[in-house]
Amino acid sequence: MNQIKIGRFIAERRKANNLTQLQLAEKLNITDRAVSKWENGKSLPDSSIMLELCEILKISVNDLLSGEVVTMENYNKNSEEKLLEMVKEKQKADKRLLQMEVFAGVMAGIPFAVCAVIGLTVPMEEWKQAVIVLSGIIPLLTAIPFLLRIEQVAGFYECRHCRHQYVPEYKPVFMAPHIGRTRYMRCPECRKYSWQKKVVSKD
Repeated sequence: MNQIKIGRFIAERRKANNLTQLQLAEKLNITDRAVSKWENGKSLPDSSIMLELCEILKISVNDLLSGEVVTMENYNKNSEEKLLEMVKEKQKADKRLLQMEVFAGVMAGIPFAVCAVIGLTVPMEEWKQAVIVLSGIIPLLTAIPFLLRIEQVAGFYECRHCRHQYVPEYKPVFMAPHIGRTRYMRCPECRKYSWQKKVVSKD
């Protein structure tokens, strides 16, 4: 989405409806600074107020996201372009999430590795060794549910039997045996178990 184009369009529609930035902001219960950011292309309206904004500006959501009033002739083409754009944005977001999962996993694993090395190699009383190793395990155990949540929602799992791609519930991901991001789960489509790979894009 072209934020600058959308911002100019919001400014045009606001002026066409004889509203100042402050008046528009008051109608939406936000600050005029937020409206200014939209119109300067620095940010986009939050989805929670998008419908209300469009109603005030007398435009459709499709118009808003296009940065122009969409005619009937261009409606289908415009909708398809927006859909493709949303898919691409999701793929980018999923890739960033999976990269963040790796980074967070490494950061959680470092304290465990350091504490394990110290606890097992430095001569000390057994109870002190246990405390040091345990203090390294706690950050790792705390991070695991967070890392699994990222893996669950980012991208899709692909069934090896029927090639169905889907986002599973959290529990099957948590309980499934795995090798890296490949998990042994039951496909909701063909109901068969297989080692299912994580894929970012949906075919």
